[in-house]
Amino acid sequence: MEFYSEDRLKNWIRKIEEVEVSEDDAKSFDVFDQIVEDVIISCMNIIRAVKEREIKKSDAIREIEKIENLFSKNVSFGSEIKDILYQFTVESIKAVLKSFEYYIEGKSSKKSFEDLIREAVNFEAKGDLDSALDAIARMGAKVLNGENLPELELESDGIVLSWLDGVDSINTVLELSKIDVSTDASDTED
Repeated sequence: MEFYSEDRLKNWIRKIEEVEVSEDDAKSFDVFDQIVEDVIISCMNIIRAVKEREIKKSDAIREIEKIENLFSKNVSFGSEIKDILYQFTVESIKAVLKSFEYYIEGKSSKKSFEDLIREAVNFEAKGDLDSALDAIARMGAKVLNGENLPELELESDGIVLSWLDGVDSINTVLELSKIDVSTDASDTED
């Protein structure tokens, strides 16, 4: 059972190569958001497989690590804006994967989202990126546990912003899947 393949990533890279990215056209950035959403959906399938006892938790963690390895390879598009956006996307995915890993391992946090983001920013300022990512991933695990991500203001535009974007994407995909479920339910009522 393969949840995310190298071919799938290559298809996304091909799409980025083909798309015209322009700072004046926000729609041209959509492909980067779609990559993150695609990874989130794969991770949700991994969780579903665990819940349905198709795979063990240890296998699920290995699957997440496989996805992480795929995205750890350096990719250059010969376009500064594409390279920057792809790097931002890879960092978002790093937070997504760590959030799902923590969710599977049962590592969440009783701290508020606001406290966790404050911790992450402080750790980043001190150069402790592992602890900063840990705080963000615990936010992601809280979202996966059904807590709603509040609107969070972030002063800095450092790496924590990329990671928070990943958690925000998890929140969005979960919200959209609730809408899908409710529209499916209303379709059958007729």
